[in-house]
Amino acid sequence: MISSKQIEIFYEVYKNSSMTAAASKLKISQPSISKTLKSIEDNLGFKLFLRQGKKITPTYEAKEMYEYASIVINQLKNFNYIANTFRSKSLDYINIGTTPSLAETLVPDLIIEYSKLKPESRFNLINLNSIDLIEDRYKPDIDMTICYNAESISDSKNIIIAKGKHYLISPKTYNLNKNIFLKDIVHYPYIEITNLLSLYSESSIMSYFIENNIDINFQLKSDSYSSALSIVSGGYGVSIIDELTAKKANKDLVNISCILDTDFTYRVNAMVKKEITRKDCNDFFNFLYQYV
Repeated sequence: MISSKQIEIFYEVYKNSSMTAAASKLKISQPSISKTLKSIEDNLGFKLFLRQGKKITPTYEAKEMYEYASIVINQLKNFNYIANTFRSKSLDYINIGTTPSLAETLVPDLIIEYSKLKPESRFNLINLNSIDLIEDRYKPDIDMTICYNAESISDSKNIIIAKGKHYLISPKTYNLNKNIFLKDIVHYPYIEITNLLSLYSESSIMSYFIENNIDINFQLKSDSYSSALSIVSGGYGVSIIDELTAKKANKDLVNISCILDTDFTYRVNAMVKKEITRKDCNDFFNFLYQYV
């Protein structure tokens, strides 16, 4: 009945309250705008705008339809975004979505080992936090996701490629012991790691604080283990970070303490969609499966 182009013209005229402005935005002539609006109104059987000289006023019907036109325009933008992403995607690279911390620790080791077997392989690392990676796992620019604590889903293959536990890190100047209870750190500024998938699960660090009435002195938040380590290395605050990042710490600047209360464990998952047909992606995923 009405084409997407006609909807776009109606949308721009309504949004700008001007056929001249709409013509400029769409880079078409004003007579074409006027002709298209008349064609739309003829097809619909009712007026969209009342014309008084150069002034146009939307009708009640136009006001109602504008909301739906906005939805169509947004969907068209999303369609074009996805299409452009497919067009610009690095097809000769294995595009891995991973977290900043894993991109500095585990993932480089995996790539180096795999490159020894297949030196012709090429990789592109896309850094996001774990939650965004899971929510955006269908983004066409990501072939494979490597992140913390991802649950299995029906249309993806999911393997655990690493496991570990968390440690407390603190500046050397705090003189904290190698083994420590969490109640002993409540007076220090605490750097909370956010955007972890397991942040509020039963076994999470945050849940442990709440359930055991440990009144932590929250002073700063970061969505990256590596960022927290950098801050602590600079002499400020304490944080609980993963084993992989803790291994990178400069022992001249930071103390690493085992937490005696309980083991805060984590896992690192690699996920790929089942329908992925690219041989290089499947080969790397199979390597990860054998690597662990």
